[in-house]
Amino acid sequence: MNSVVLARYNESLDWILDIPDDFDIVIYNKGEPIDHPDVIRRAAEIIDRPNVGRESETYLHHMMTKVGDDQGFTVYSQGDPHTHSPDFIKLLQNWRDWKKVQPLSWCWIEEQNIPPATLLADYQSQLGGRLRVRPERFSLSAWGATEFVDAGANGMGMVYRILHGLPDGGNIAAHFLRKCKLDELADKADRHSLGVFSYGAIFAARNDTVAAVPKESLKLASDFSTAGVVAHGYILERMWLHLFGTEFVLAKNMPARL
Repeated sequence: MNSVVLARYNESLDWILDIPDDFDIVIYNKGEPIDHPDVIRRAAEIIDRPNVGRESETYLHHMMTKVGDDQGFTVYSQGDPHTHSPDFIKLLQNWRDWKKVQPLSWCWIEEQNIPPATLLADYQSQLGGRLRVRPERFSLSAWGATEFVDAGANGMGMVYRILHGLPDGGNIAAHFLRKCKLDELADKADRHSLGVFSYGAIFAARNDTVAAVPKESLKLASDFSTAGVVAHGYILERMWLHLFGTEFVLAKNMPARL
């Protein structure tokens, strides 16, 4: 059976009634009690969690305690995915077409022009009517997007480098992965310049890909998420797809073609 895991603060959850019956729903509640009777009936579990570590702590707690070694999918989402993923419900309906690690978001916030509307329009024109999913490429050292000036992410990358003593140009992804004792993956990151991520930390992963990550590494990532450093949440948001098998992009030191 597939699952949808929701990290809920105080978002309204009446929309979960539209989630296909192919999915159990597990709600981790970090806000006010849930009293909507239809939501309570639809949820397989409602679990209270302390409001720490953003959605990262929620996801990692679920990965360490609930995910089995099987070929079902778990969808990881905030309590309101629609801002980042306007086609979210339709994407769930098409889960049989997913990759082992499936990004599920389209943008950060369209009204704030992140990514720029021109980029989204151009990308959508090439989808041929397919549902809106757009993974974003980003620098593994600066942390910002590659196709537009991503000032917020660049700022978080700078904060991380200062806090952890990394020089300009230091590979943030590789540094984080080594903190989690994922040295082989860190070496891969060090050999590349770019990664890809799904806005809003909304993605799906087949359970066996999650189970393949050592529990010790998940625990270290959880400790990282709850360290009280705002930048850490933004580091994890951009690392989820790579933790579970998505390849890094643009190998370093490739010879230029004349």
